[in-house]
This record gives sequence, C-alpha cells and structure tokens, in this order.
Amino acid sequence: MEKVKSLRLQNRLQQLKNSYELSDLDLEILEKVQQYQIKSICCTTEGGFDKKTGTFYTEERTLNYKIKIVYKRTASSPTEFVLIKAEEAEEEELFQFPEKTTHLNKAV
Repeated sequence: MEKVKSLRLQNRLQQLKNSYELSDLDLEILEKVQQYQIKSICCTTEGGFDKKTGTFYTEERTLNYKIKIVYKRTASSPTEFVLIKAEEAEEEELFQFPEKTTHLNKAV
C-alpha cells in the first residue's frame, strides 16, 4: 500500500511540472526529490508555507511558497520538506495594520 501511495505522489510531481509555471530551480528540486519517498504534496493559491517550519499560513506575506513536498530519504530517516513556487505578494495583498494617528497635547 505504501508503494502505491508513493507511486501516486510521484505521478503528482509530474502533474506539478505540467500544471504550474515553475522556475529552473523549482524544476531542479523536483528532479532531485523524485528519488526519495514522497509522503505528501500540498498546494495552495492563497497564503503560503513558512520557509523555516513548513507551517501553512492564510495571510499573504512578502514571499509566499505555494507548494510543499514532504519526503523521507530512507525509510528510517527523519521526515523533511522542501518548498517551491515562491511568489512575491502584491503590496495591496499584504496585511496592513489600521493607521493610527497620534496627537500630542501641549503641557501647560
């Protein structure tokens, strides 16, 4: 069953190549990760994945990774992840704190 799941995910990697406009670096990463056991592939159109932790966030950030691939190098190795499809957010998409005006009163 594990081999079937891994094979489906390998096929999904090929679909990613065909479905997304990926950079040369992204394509190189996909080629390398194919040799490992793929555990999951997550894609998003809104928000992105944190570069350090891989955690999904819903709000747009300056740089948003849209695809996360979780894999293991060997059956006994720890789970790792790689992020691809980095997109810069448009300024209007970034969260803005409400503008707050400060008024100073003159001391008497």
